[in-house]
Amino acid sequence: MSIESIVTDLAAIAAVKKIVADAEAAKKAELQSELARGTVYAYADDEKTVQLGYASVPKPTQPKPTVEIEDEARVLPWALDMFGESVASFQLTEQGRKSVIEYALADHMHAGAPAEYGGVEGVRVRVPEPRPSTPRFTPEKNVVELVQGMVRSGRLSLSTILELDGGA
Repeated sequence: MSIESIVTDLAAIAAVKKIVADAEAAKKAELQSELARGTVYAYADDEKTVQLGYASVPKPTQPKPTVEIEDEARVLPWALDMFGESVASFQLTEQGRKSVIEYALADHMHAGAPAEYGGVEGVRVRVPEPRPSTPRFTPEKNVVELVQGMVRSGRLSLSTILELDGGA
């Protein structure tokens, strides 16, 4: 095989990778628009006995609130009064910071868990926006052999896969 032929093959492989990657992104976007949440299985046979893999969209993650001590000088008198002198030297100790954060989180929850809360002087609790769920596909370990079998039996055409619109 000539070097030019090898390079041509590599170019073809690169093109196929791009086509497949674009098609995968488009199919995941389509899946996300069709499947809000849950799991759907794909099978290699009509009897649904040989599983190819599954696509799932998990429930959105609920972000945890973050606590930011904005002004330690303002929170220090409160922390000393609330937790005693062990929480500070000239600044909050690590344990003092933990105590303030734990208290601020509990106070935030007691206040109804608003998106932003400043119940403790010098401390701000913020809840970030939830991240949307993203679909994912998990193939079976032997998916290559299963798909090759589907191509051999005529149930799937790889040329059809290469013609998929990747959203271009």
